[in-house]
Amino acid sequence: MSSSTILPAVDNTEQLNSLLDFLNDNNPQVRQLALVHLLGYTTKTSQFQHIFKQNDFKPIEELKNICTSCKGNPLIAHDSFKALVNLTSDEEICKKLNDDNFLQFMIKMILDRDSILADMICMLLSNITRNERISAKILLLDLLDQQQLEQSNNEKKKKPIDQLVDVFVNGVNRSYNKEAEFHFLANVFANITMLPQGREYFMIDSLYENENITPLSKVIIFTEHPNIIRRGGIDSCIKNCCFSTNHHFELLSESKINLLPYILLPLCGPEEFDLDDMEGMPDEIQLLPSDKKRESDVQLRKILLESLVLLTSTRKGREILRKKNVYPVIRQMHLVEKDDTILMDTIDQLVNMLMRDERNDQGNDKEENDDNDIVEISSSNNSDIKVLFPYTINSQFTQFI
Repeated sequence: MSSSTILPAVDNTEQLNSLLDFLNDNNPQVRQLALVHLLGYTTKTSQFQHIFKQNDFKPIEELKNICTSCKGNPLIAHDSFKALVNLTSDEEICKKLNDDNFLQFMIKMILDRDSILADMICMLLSNITRNERISAKILLLDLLDQQQLEQSNNEKKKKPIDQLVDVFVNGVNRSYNKEAEFHFLANVFANITMLPQGREYFMIDSLYENENITPLSKVIIFTEHPNIIRRGGIDSCIKNCCFSTNHHFELLSESKINLLPYILLPLCGPEEFDLDDMEGMPDEIQLLPSDKKRESDVQLRKILLESLVLLTSTRKGREILRKKNVYPVIRQMHLVEKDDTILMDTIDQLVNMLMRDERNDQGNDKEENDDNDIVEISSSNNSDIKVLFPYTINSQFTQFI
C-alpha cells in the first residue's frame, strides 16, 4: 500500500462510514487494512454494529464480494469471513446471506480439500443456518448449474448436504483437509434438524452409491468426541431427531439406526453394573474400562437425557428402553451427579416414564405418525413433563472478539 494512503482514525460513526468506503477500493491492500480496522466493530457488543446495515445493507454485500473475489488472497477473504461470522449475530444480516450464489460458494469452499478457510466458513454456515429459510435451502441446494444437470444424464449426484455430512465424517483429524476439522458442521446439522424436513433427511437411508445407511447413522459416532463443538452439535441433532415419533422404532432398532448406545455411552462412567442390571443392556455399554469418563458438560448431559425422555413419548420407545435396561444407567449416573439442580427434573421425568404402569393406560402417547413438536408428555402419576423443543447447541452464535 502506498505510504500516501492514510485510513482515518475511528472514534465515531462518521469516521466509520468513511472507513466503510474503503471496502470497495481497487487496491486490495487498502481493503485489507480497512477490514482490520473494522473487525472490532463487528461484534454483537459493539455500539457501532448497526452501521453495517445502512444503505440497504451495502457493507454486507461488499463483504460478500470480498469473500468471493479474493479466493486468491486468503488473508483478505479470511478477515471478511471473520467479519460476517460476527455480524450474523443479527437476524436481519443473516437474512441477507440467504443468497443461492453465496451459499453455493461457501459450500464449494468447505468441500475444497485445499481451502485454508474451510473451518471459518463452517462457523459462518453454523451461524446463518439458525435462520430456518437458509436451513431449508441448504437441504435442497445443488452445486450444479442447469447445463451440468442436463449433462449428468440423470445420474444421481450427491447433493451439497450429503457432501457436507461426508466431509464432516471423513474430515475428522484433518484427514480430508490438513487445514480443517469441520467441527462446526455439527452445529449446522443441529440447526437443520430443527426443521421436520431436516429430521426426515437425517433418518432416511441415503440414495447414493448404494449406501444403505442414514446420515444420522454416520454422525452419531461422535457423541464422545473430545471436541465439545462436534459432540455437542451431534447431541443436539440426536435430540431434535427424537421429536420424530414416527421414526422411534428405526432410531432404536439394532438393525436400523441403533441410536441408544450412542446416547447412553456418554452418560456412563467407570462404575460397574451388577450382572442382573447388565442383562439386556446394549453390548456397547457393558464391561466398560475403569478409566471410562462420563460427559463432562452438564448441558450436554441434559440434552442426552432429554433425548431419552422424548423416546419415551411413544409406547414402543418405552418398551425398548425398558428391554435395554436403561434405568440402571440413569440410576448410577444420578448417584454420582454433582449438578442435581440442573438435571434432577429431567431425571425424574425419565424415571417416571420408564416406571409408569402401562395397564389401562390409553390415549396418552404421541401418535407415531406425528412429527410436530412434543409439547407435553403425561406420566403415570399425571404430573407433566416440561415443554421440550428442538434445540440448537449454539443459540448464542459463534463470534470473534
